[in-house]
Amino acid sequence: MTLFAATSFLGLQYWQERQAAHHFIEHSRQVLETLDRLRAIVAELETERRGYLMTLDPAYLKAYGVSDESVRREAQALQMLVADDPLQGLRAGHLALTVTATLREIDELLKTAGTSGLAALAMIRSMDEIRSQIDQMVDHERFRLAGREARAEAFEQRWT
Repeated sequence: MTLFAATSFLGLQYWQERQAAHHFIEHSRQVLETLDRLRAIVAELETERRGYLMTLDPAYLKAYGVSDESVRREAQALQMLVADDPLQGLRAGHLALTVTATLREIDELLKTAGTSGLAALAMIRSMDEIRSQIDQMVDHERFRLAGREARAEAFEQRWT
């Protein structure tokens, strides 16, 4: 009876630790996927705006607002995902503020696109700041994921 109880206890402990390790790994992967989506949406948004600034053809802005909303939605989702990590939480908050300010700035540039030849250059600099912040967050999360995977593997080795 004691052997059964000890085996059950150890089995339950193993299962809980394994579930926790799996949860942390999956969480890091979700953060990385969100950052990848955000990077893709920012690239799409930049392409739309750059096309418009180069040609002044309103066809480039047909999805105007859709990309803006997608960027904001992904930035908010990212903030919720990284709320448990103080550093990433600060970065996500700063990224959301930067995205909002950049979108506002780009909207102003688009209004004066016909009169300002430097509009595209200013927009590219703004987008570079966003990409840089995303890259920092990706690097940090990949580092966390590698550590979590190493701990999970060490845990499996230990239990084996």
